[in-house]
Amino acid sequence: MIPKLNPLYAQEVLKGGGIIIYPTEGIYGIGCDAFNQKSVDKVITIKGRSASKGFIIICSDVTQLNTIINQDYMNYRELLAKDFITWIVPAHKKCPSWLTMKNTVAVRITNHPVIDNLCKGLGGPIISTSANYSHHSYINDIKKIESLFDKKVDYIVEGELGGEVKSSTIKNIVTKEVLRK
Repeated sequence: MIPKLNPLYAQEVLKGGGIIIYPTEGIYGIGCDAFNQKSVDKVITIKGRSASKGFIIICSDVTQLNTIINQDYMNYRELLAKDFITWIVPAHKKCPSWLTMKNTVAVRITNHPVIDNLCKGLGGPIISTSANYSHHSYINDIKKIESLFDKKVDYIVEGELGGEVKSSTIKNIVTKEVLRK
């Protein structure tokens, strides 16, 4: 059985390169330290996901995106709103290649208290992807998710999902095009 203690321990798991399952605003996610390529690769393997498919980067504060997004977008009102929109933003030249797609990166600043706590404790952003296997339907039942990923992730963070009933909306910050509703 995967341990389920508290978010403070989860911060240490993330710092040590571990993989966690955690509640988000709408679904359970799988994540790790966005700057740890080995951990990101492990998430790709666990999910059976293509390495060419990008991840959403979530953080508690825009300052955690200093080397991820192009500095011209750091103070965009839309990005700072914390309104459950994931923004496709031009990537910073220092952004790790495993986080980018076509010189862009997907980012969301969270208002979920568990994620806020995780990112503050880690001192940076985490990747976020749904807690399911690639090309399989998502199941929003933590007991089933726990069963699916038993011995594959290092930690499950207990906590309530936010009030959203789906994944975040995805928009391009430059064009305002909606890519996922």
